[in-house]
Amino acid sequence: MGVAPMGHAHEVIDTSGGCGASFTIEIVSANFEGKRLLERHRLVNAALEVEMKEIHALSIKKALTPEQWKQQEESENPKPTTA
Repeated sequence: MGVAPMGHAHEVIDTSGGCGASFTIEIVSANFEGKRLLERHRLVNAALEVEMKEIHALSIKKALTPEQWKQQEESENPKPTTA
């Protein structure tokens, strides 16, 4: 999928069972700054306009800004404290 100009797909999963027509994605983009979730999804769909003609279903699992991604990573993988 060609999402590189808009952001970085952190996870793309083919959920179609092999036919390549259904995907779940996580994407991070600075273009999402100040945008609501629906606006972020519209940006992703616009960036994938050509690919969407061949895709049956696209589930956007997460559409985060780089700062949101960083915060999520830090909360999921806390740094060990040293004593």
